[in-house]
Amino acid sequence: MPRLFMFCLTACLLCCEFTADRLSLHSFTAPVVVSFLIAWPTKFIHRKIRSAIQLLIGEIVFLICIADCYCQEFLNAPISIKILSLILQTDSKEATDFFATFISCKTFMNWRLLVSISLIILFPVSFLAKRKKSDKSRLEAFFKLFNKKSTKVAYSILLIACIVAEIPPTSRYLQLFNHDYDQKELEGMLFKAYHKEVPTPIHRVIYACHTLSRSNATLKKIKQATLSAKADSCSFKSPHIVLIIGESYNKHHSSIYGYHLPTTPRQSEREKNEELHLFSDVVSPWNITSNVLMDMFSLWEYGSDEKFHDFPLFPILFKNAGYSVSFTSSQFGIEGKRNGITNIAGNYFITDISLNKAMFTYRNKKRGREDMKLVRIFSKYKRERDSGIPSLDIIHLIGQHFKYSKRYPRKSAHFSANDYKEREMDIRAKETIMHYDNATRYNDMVLDSILSLYENDEAIVIFIADHGEQVYDNGEFQGRLFQDPTAEQAKYEFEVPMWIWCSRSYRDQHPDVVKSIIEAKDKPFMTDGIPQLLLSLAGIDSKWNDESHNLLSPQYKCKPRIIGGNTDYDVLMSNKGKQDGE
Repeated sequence: MPRLFMFCLTACLLCCEFTADRLSLHSFTAPVVVSFLIAWPTKFIHRKIRSAIQLLIGEIVFLICIADCYCQEFLNAPISIKILSLILQTDSKEATDFFATFISCKTFMNWRLLVSISLIILFPVSFLAKRKKSDKSRLEAFFKLFNKKSTKVAYSILLIACIVAEIPPTSRYLQLFNHDYDQKELEGMLFKAYHKEVPTPIHRVIYACHTLSRSNATLKKIKQATLSAKADSCSFKSPHIVLIIGESYNKHHSSIYGYHLPTTPRQSEREKNEELHLFSDVVSPWNITSNVLMDMFSLWEYGSDEKFHDFPLFPILFKNAGYSVSFTSSQFGIEGKRNGITNIAGNYFITDISLNKAMFTYRNKKRGREDMKLVRIFSKYKRERDSGIPSLDIIHLIGQHFKYSKRYPRKSAHFSANDYKEREMDIRAKETIMHYDNATRYNDMVLDSILSLYENDEAIVIFIADHGEQVYDNGEFQGRLFQDPTAEQAKYEFEVPMWIWCSRSYRDQHPDVVKSIIEAKDKPFMTDGIPQLLLSLAGIDSKWNDESHNLLSPQYKCKPRIIGGNTDYDVLMSNKGKQDGE
């Protein structure tokens, strides 16, 4: 038992994240407690098989620790749900490509990996050394120290102290296994600081396996609800409906919303011509793409007394009603993917093969780093399909997703660092803002190109972003914070742009819809209400329709807008306004 304990403790300590913001007392007490819980039960195994069981357990622990050290050193993150999910979806070719690309001589020059690998060899050697009774090796003498009474007392005191220190973080860790949390809450917790409660690779693997299991169970329920869903009737009120989903779009960097640089000249021109109607008060429930898409695709909405997985995904109603439904994405592909396992990194309903076959008439197989390539792929599909069939086209862009400099071609650059010379910050920050604004202006061209595809159709197009992103807007921060939102964070990360464009033919045929859009453009709205809006535009009637959640209906009532899983956006911003007024 002491042998297994010491080796496991060494392996777990090697997996500590050696950065100032990660190291803590918890980083050392957790490995002690975990190693004890691994080794202590083996004391009660029959001595004839005890060594074999300990050897097996030890080798498994070492392999997990090697994988964890590798992920930290070469993937810049410890082993996680995302990584485990990707491993489970990797086929033999992808595995071969991975080893050829990422495993090299340099890999084995890393000191943590070298020590971890050496444990795999030294551990069985230590058992062999024990069998040679005449060999009083130093290793055997070291393990015999644990049989001394004074050593046992010191060991017990240390262990008890570590267990006491671990009670609070262990309690928080166990909360991650609470079955009252739905899938989005679990994912939100993962993106927040809850990774600090999983300090050893054993913690991380247990939680990853648990979450994958829950994700799979949730996915089965979503599939059951979706595949059995039917539309009662459909008037095909809008023959061609388009939903464009942007990515990481900070509305406060959009000139159509008042930004000082001309980042959206084409959208501004269309708004001036009264063909594009801008919505002023729209928020996203999450600043995590996968969670936003879950809410945007599901007919479940915040405030419902029923569970998320009891509601179908809305494209199935369009498909069953007779619409041709396409989903074209710059981020999520479908070719070669197994069924969705977890929603992390988009592996869920978006890549689940059976759901995709049921919901979509078309999915793109090729993707591009720049969105204009996606537009060309979609344009080819649109030209080839039967224009007489009603259509719902969902286009998911990569937009302004980090890294911003890769989101637009250099020939499309419009802004330079000199455009921010009045801002007091270093050149690196100015260049980051420059790249973001250039990506936003490029996105403006992409959106205009999509609209041009529908100029001659009776079409209505909705654009909405998944979430925002901070780009040194008020301080020295760039990116997203996964925490309970502050008012400043809510402004830049959860407020999103939204507009509705109508072609000339659509405006002529549906003046009532245009009127309702104009009347609704300043109403408070949250992106999880998109399905109800789309159902009303199509004239689809089903048991899931709710006019009180339809933004264009006179019966619309804005529900509490909960962001980040637990924060009321309107209360948060109201309190901020009161504080500013004091």
